[in-house]
Amino acid sequence: MSDWTTTGTASGPAAEGNYIDADDVDNWADDTTPAEKLAVIQRAEQLIEKITHDYFYAKAFVIYRDGQGTDYLNLKLYPDVITVTEVLLHGIELNSSWWTYDVWSVYLDPESATGGIDDPELLLRLKGAKGIFSKGTNNIKITGTYGWTTTPPAIIQAAVILCRYENDGTLYTAYDDVVSDKLDDATINRGTKKFLTGVQEADRLIRNYIRKKPIFGG
Repeated sequence: MSDWTTTGTASGPAAEGNYIDADDVDNWADDTTPAEKLAVIQRAEQLIEKITHDYFYAKAFVIYRDGQGTDYLNLKLYPDVITVTEVLLHGIELNSSWWTYDVWSVYLDPESATGGIDDPELLLRLKGAKGIFSKGTNNIKITGTYGWTTTPPAIIQAAVILCRYENDGTLYTAYDDVVSDKLDDATINRGTKKFLTGVQEADRLIRNYIRKKPIFGG
């Protein structure tokens, strides 16, 4: 993932992020503006997304991929694909009856293909192409959405914690940046346990949501 920018609005009764709005956070300073609240919310949400390699809402994407001459195209995205709305091959839209998708990929769906003998996709295949996704560099454009359709409660809670912590650093347990420290003759060691956000209570909530989906080649 390379685009961590979230959307949101500071207008209306409360600043709204993708997972929480300002009303979910109860410790704003009295003089905090909606724009300042939105900035805090976005920092919390972007941090969660960067750590987990995921979006916990339906985020639109437009990507370009190299065709490999196969009937299967791995989209190489960490978040799960929710929808694919358009597939262009060399600038030509492939009829949606010819392909389907899963959380990783787009692929030829012969069971649902309804075109006749004169359909250009069929003619392309009969001319000796190994697969519908013909070889090329960035010759395939995919449009759709990825992420989650519903934000998990743990992610919402983690976002609230991070916002409350930014407003008041005494509310939660922060990790010491030092792996070990020496006090008189005793050494206190935090060990090799990684911290994520730097706030233990938030880390416990998001740890199980870190994406580890393999990115297959091809």
